[in-house]
Amino acid sequence: MRHVSAYSMFLGILIVAFSGNWIIDNYDSVSIYPKASYILFGIGLAIVIVTFIMNRFSTYHEDTYVYRKDNRDALNMRLQDKRPFSKWLIAIIMIPLLFALFCSWSLFFQLFSLYLLCGFVLAGFVYILRGDRVEVEENWDYKGKTKIMLELIDYRKHPFNISLFLYILVIVSFVLSKQLDIPFYMETSGNPRYVTSLPTSSVFMSCLMVVSAFIYIISQGDFFGFRKAELSYYKVMFIHFVEIYCCGPVLLIWLFTVINALYVHF
Repeated sequence: MRHVSAYSMFLGILIVAFSGNWIIDNYDSVSIYPKASYILFGIGLAIVIVTFIMNRFSTYHEDTYVYRKDNRDALNMRLQDKRPFSKWLIAIIMIPLLFALFCSWSLFFQLFSLYLLCGFVLAGFVYILRGDRVEVEENWDYKGKTKIMLELIDYRKHPFNISLFLYILVIVSFVLSKQLDIPFYMETSGNPRYVTSLPTSSVFMSCLMVVSAFIYIISQGDFFGFRKAELSYYKVMFIHFVEIYCCGPVLLIWLFTVINALYVHF
């Protein structure tokens, strides 16, 4: 059951990310969102929740063949190589960019943004998967409320990370903005008041959401030849460190955007 749930959890979080990013990217191009967009977003969330419940009532059973093979070993060997990526792979990635550049600048930047987001997610996966399968657990000698808080944000135990909650908040506000006819003034072009725009920062946050969910996935079962890992809390803390730089600005910009929209409307 754990083997199946790893893939269903990954599918659910990808549905959440792709459907949510579609809602974000098409905010200015639609008068009201089609029902299929936010229904698909809800389906992704439902898959994540149902899979988490399934994991609570199932036990991980290690197959005998996994003792002979673990793709983590191949990944570590590849990373130790001076050239971990082959020239053919780099060429396959660059050729579509060159074609897009000759077609139009907008297509080039869209494809480049897609590569950038995928690269961000893959870098997060590599960071989580590299190293030993069973890492030495540190002695975090915390007690009381601090210990409870650390357990709540331990992504090895559940997939409900801070990025996911904030991403849900942003998507729900986008959908309600269209349905209630309360437009958001996000200044995605020209001279923005913030360092980044809410749509751009939210899309990057969706990548962090996927990486954070992957910590739970690989901690609960095997995934595409990578055996269930016992990750150290240092990796979880590093993800929290990245969340401070990503989710903090998103929350502040979102608050100012919503407050400004309500003030102008009423």
